[in-house]
Amino acid sequence: MTRVDVLLIAAVALGVVALVTITWAWRAVFRARAREQAAVRSAERAREIKNEFVSMISHELRTPLTSIAGFADTLRDGWQDLPSEEVYEFLGIVSSQTQHLAELVEDLLVIPRLEAGRVPLELSEVDLSSLVHQVSNYIFPPGGGREAAVAIPGGVRIYADPLRVQQVMRNLLENAHKYGGDQILVEGVPAGDRYLVVVSDNGPGVPDSLAERIFEAFEQVSKGDARSTQGIGLGLPIARNLARAMNGDVWYEPRFPTGSRFCFTVPAVSAPERETPSPQEDSTTDVRELATS
Repeated sequence: MTRVDVLLIAAVALGVVALVTITWAWRAVFRARAREQAAVRSAERAREIKNEFVSMISHELRTPLTSIAGFADTLRDGWQDLPSEEVYEFLGIVSSQTQHLAELVEDLLVIPRLEAGRVPLELSEVDLSSLVHQVSNYIFPPGGGREAAVAIPGGVRIYADPLRVQQVMRNLLENAHKYGGDQILVEGVPAGDRYLVVVSDNGPGVPDSLAERIFEAFEQVSKGDARSTQGIGLGLPIARNLARAMNGDVWYEPRFPTGSRFCFTVPAVSAPERETPSPQEDSTTDVRELATS
């Protein structure tokens, strides 16, 4: 091999090394740019979420605050001239809107606590039927035009935090009140070492594509100008996370022929023995199997 051949081989080798180096460098630059673009998109999405959140919170806070301020001003300026029935009505509205604000604040506070695992639980034996009836009467007050039928027998005792069970049921029933049509049913059945509560309705149901997304924070079936109800998309994720913190769960499944079924399981202590199952209880067989598995 001549010296020229050696020099030629060396030049080719250097060229290959240079080409590989340039290719690697371009790939590194491309990956860096892709990461930078992903970071920019992530930051933009974070800003969008923040703006959406601020907009929703502003709307949700402004509505009850405006109502409270308006009726409080009316009572301050003219309560002496108002019929007692109107005074009690206005005070009832102020009270209910104040309760709505308190619930909104609690929902906002509980999400970061759940994510950090810092939600204190006061577990004890609880009468489930009594709790569910209390929440149902609050969300669907007698004479309010809409009702929720509760079919949970007395004597069912669970091991859970009563305040958190109320919060789970409040969010499930408020969801049914907003989207669930005119037939709301709350029923319960034993499910192994759990007790299963099903909140069913005859509303439009949830599209398959959103069946899991509705359990993500700030996720709603209708958004923006299409929103026709109050809410910031926290109720269902809060319900699920609280249920799981109490060693239970919350999930969605469609109701036949139309509507939704939101299922809530919680550790059971005891349940009264029942006689022949009703047709409604037969309809929950698949849910019972899912809860037990």
